[in-house]
Amino acid sequence: MWELFNLVQKNDLSPNQFFLLLSIREKISVTTFNQDDYNKLVKLDYIRDNKITLKGNNVINSIDSYFSGKKSKSINDLLGINYIKKVNDYRELFPKGKLPSGSPSRNNVKSLTENFVWFFSQYDFTWDEVLEATKMYIEEYKRENYQYMQNSLYFISKQDKNKVKFSKLADYCDMIRDGYNMNNNDLFKDKIV
Repeated sequence: MWELFNLVQKNDLSPNQFFLLLSIREKISVTTFNQDDYNKLVKLDYIRDNKITLKGNNVINSIDSYFSGKKSKSINDLLGINYIKKVNDYRELFPKGKLPSGSPSRNNVKSLTENFVWFFSQYDFTWDEVLEATKMYIEEYKRENYQYMQNSLYFISKQDKNKVKFSKLADYCDMIRDGYNMNNNDLFKDKIV
């Protein structure tokens, strides 16, 4: 609601004036309205001869377009048409069985899909980057017998104690984009005394 209030104010209108303008455009009968609000709409050239002007329509459309852009995307829009195969490909990268922590390495496809919906709504990475980053992550922990490795679900996203979600997968995808290569062994080697 505050977003609407701020957008209306940017156009030098009060919420009542905006709703009056909108009701005139939509031909909705308003039985009670403040004459001062109507006069201000005329003064701002949003209304002329009891009709919405081009300027008035532009104000309404700009506010409408702001909210129409907020529509949520479908799973296919976010994950792609063949997302089930991609989620399975991701899942299969993780080793079978349990991790040293005792939790299963691979999580079920439904839970993974839900986490990927969040992931792809937050980040603009591709499936190729996701799969390459995951391979790099798993290979890194394979050398240590998967000690302290996250399972397939938590690698995508995990909440901290303050209920803030973060993604180690996103960090690894960034490393891929930055050109990091495990074979170069680009680890920090500064000695701290």
